Amino acid sequence: MQKYRTLIIDDEEDSRNNTKSMLQNYCPEVEVIGEASNGIEGKLKIQELKPNLIFLDINMPGMNGFQMLEGIYERDFCVIFLTAYSEHGINAVKAGATDYLLKPLMLSELQSAIKKVIQYFDNKPSHQSKQEGDKNLVLISHSKGFTLVDLKDIVWLEASDNYTNIYLNGQKKIVASKTLKEFEAILPSTDFFRIHRSALINVNFIKEYSNHEGGEVILGDGSRVQVSKARIQDFSEFIRHRAVSPK
Repeated sequence: MQKYRTLIIDDEEDSRNNTKSMLQNYCPEVEVIGEASNGIEGKLKIQELKPNLIFLDINMPGMNGFQMLEGIYERDFCVIFLTAYSEHGINAVKAGATDYLLKPLMLSELQSAIKKVIQYFDNKPSHQSKQEGDKNLVLISHSKGFTLVDLKDIVWLEASDNYTNIYLNGQKKIVASKTLKEFEAILPSTDFFRIHRSALINVNFIKEYSNHEGGEVILGDGSRVQVSKARIQDFSEFIRHRAVSPK
């Protein structure tokens, strides 16, 4: 029998113990390989343990379950959300959850959720197409809730006090409730470069570089973004290493 490596992320120790006990006693397909008591620890455990499944509490102090998933672009695991509040159901579905369970857990619902996990892995192709594999979603929180965006659709980001203006391919703009520094920390450094203290660009959208006013990048959506003098040399080196030189 295949064992699905499982991580439990919940700030309440009693809840973690209850979930672990029910899984060990009634779900033989599951192997609990670790626990975490907050979102930051949870992210580290995911990177370290590479689970197939995580049980994720939504209401945790500091960083809730939805926020914890931000920045995890290659999610090769199932997520089962745990919460005491039923109103989170729609958001859980939007965040790509395999299932959503209310506390206290009911055995029948838990076992049903595990069956969905097994079905997911049974039906999962041994290899995904490049198009499917290249789609990495980032959850962007804003005043009205959140939006799931493929990071490849992000053209550039602009600092706006404690908020960030995110400009997407197709002329769409989102005002996110995170600072530019926070986005710089979670977006892949292979594709995003901070060219100015107020601007972070997706280098895949660069169409042209101009020496106008010291340095300016022209992006695919027509945006013209200044490169600070302090970053021109680092930016030139970054682009040089990414570019394909003619033979």
